[in-house]
Amino acid sequence: MTDRLRISVSGIRGVVPDALDVESASKFASAFSSYMEEGTIAICRDFRFSSQMLQMAAVSSIIASGLDCADFGHIPVSFLQFYMQKKSFSGGIAVSAGHNPLPWNAVILLNENGCYLEASEGAEVFNINEAESFQKAAWNNLGQVKKHKFPLELYLEELSSLIDLKQIRKSKFKVVADPCHGVVSPFLKAYASHFNLNLITINNIPKKPFPHPPEPNRENASQVEAVVKATSADFGFLLNSDGSRISLVNEKGIGLSEEFTVPLCLLSLQGKIKKAVTTSVTSTWTDWAAETSGTRLLRTKVGQSAVSHMMEVEGAEAGGEGSGSFAFLPFSPGYDSLLSLTLILDLMAKKEKCLSEIISLFPKLFHKKLNLPVPP
Repeated sequence: MTDRLRISVSGIRGVVPDALDVESASKFASAFSSYMEEGTIAICRDFRFSSQMLQMAAVSSIIASGLDCADFGHIPVSFLQFYMQKKSFSGGIAVSAGHNPLPWNAVILLNENGCYLEASEGAEVFNINEAESFQKAAWNNLGQVKKHKFPLELYLEELSSLIDLKQIRKSKFKVVADPCHGVVSPFLKAYASHFNLNLITINNIPKKPFPHPPEPNRENASQVEAVVKATSADFGFLLNSDGSRISLVNEKGIGLSEEFTVPLCLLSLQGKIKKAVTTSVTSTWTDWAAETSGTRLLRTKVGQSAVSHMMEVEGAEAGGEGSGSFAFLPFSPGYDSLLSLTLILDLMAKKEKCLSEIISLFPKLFHKKLNLPVPP
């Protein structure tokens, strides 16, 4: 039943146009704008074929409600969340479907702090959407659209403040990257230059169809594995299409479970955090890493909204999921693969060890994941 629109606190998601179309995107953006009532909504999109269409529908609804729109164009959702934490916006909308197949897309809602909506906020938006009680501005009081450029230099500077930049640059890591032709692709060259990486990219042409399912895991890592072996790279990584998730391939060309992302980030942040949040289904490797790094680990239900709001309530500095997602609240409330990559580079540089050596210290566990189709 993939032709049904899936609605959650994170937004609406479905196959285009059978479930998610211009009308549903427009209505949902109208409901969100009506809930916000005033101010400016920041918006971005990925490179999926349907994203521009859905973004245009959302923008039209925003300005029809009398709110302004700050259009950041093609940037990862995590970039928008990073910037929203620093600037004053009423809320945010991202048109991006992350790890879902190419026919899918999503309209994701963010609150004024760049976080996914919590349950009570989402319920109000849903009620407005169901009642179709939309705020409509007069002809002479419509909102305006302004183009904005994401401050990549600021982003890289703040990433650098979290780690030992000098040590990473000195290490001159050779790294293979597979961004899956996603929205992170245009930013990888600048990232590699900043951290002095010898970067080898594959599947790095935005707007091209996905070369494999856009979910970073061992099953989709065969291309990166082959290139790591052929180039004697230090490691490789895969991203999902919106850059929120990351999985790794070690220096031997062996793909690693995406479940290693969170524990590796926790080890990297040892001594810098006291609490972290993960979900009920994340591997117990995360428990081991939290105990090793002196971090108290809390668990909640699945989803970025649940994790981010427990982080806020409990005063936890970090959080993530076994999907390869990680967030560090002092930096940004969003799951950010380049943040995860930076922390892992820092861990390797500090310990002067390769990935396989670091992973060899983890407990030996049997781990198996199953995907079960569930009707909406």
